[in-house]
Amino acid sequence: MAESRDKLIIGYWDFRGRAHPAKLVLAYHKIDWDEKLYSDEQEWFGTDKPALESDFPNLPYIKDGDTIITESVAVLQYAATKTGNKDLFGKNDVDAVKITQLYSFITDIFPTFLGLIMNKEFEKVRDETLNEKIAPFLTKLSKNLGEKEYFLGYLTWIDFWAFTLLDLFRLMSPEFFAKWPNLEKYLERIKSNEGIQAYRKSERYPKLHISPKYATWTGEEN
Repeated sequence: MAESRDKLIIGYWDFRGRAHPAKLVLAYHKIDWDEKLYSDEQEWFGTDKPALESDFPNLPYIKDGDTIITESVAVLQYAATKTGNKDLFGKNDVDAVKITQLYSFITDIFPTFLGLIMNKEFEKVRDETLNEKIAPFLTKLSKNLGEKEYFLGYLTWIDFWAFTLLDLFRLMSPEFFAKWPNLEKYLERIKSNEGIQAYRKSERYPKLHISPKYATWTGEEN
């Protein structure tokens, strides 16, 4: 997609990965963006990374005119600022801290998730890992969500971070994920958003969560 000076530009590999939450928050609020997708590692590491005007050049990045933000959660948060929905950062100081608490808790499971999808024997170890390591994590999140529509009771940026990971566990094993009906309803609540639906149906929506160059299980969507 051609880059436009008056649009946000998100740079990332040509799969969903860690740029996905930022794109979801923009899609949810019907804010368009341009993309710089990398399939050639040399284009990023050899050309664009050294030229990126940031003290912390990395993927994903988001450009907004002369402003360049990198690091996954910072990119998500910057995208959230562009929606005009200030509640995404919490309606009060305590809620803002609770968002950070949830972020830290969810992020703690990432090493387990990455270890699983990169395991050469993924099919053999999947169910054991899900039941022994992922299930306690989902049970705590399910209890925290309860009957609320969103984790804070209203939509915040953490919902897009949580959605990305939870949807991968659902995709990995729908039968396993069905043990937590409130989390299933939570995913469907976000997926039913008009902007999210339009993005998922568009040609620009990446079908893979991660390239098969890096992982055994790619999180491919139909």
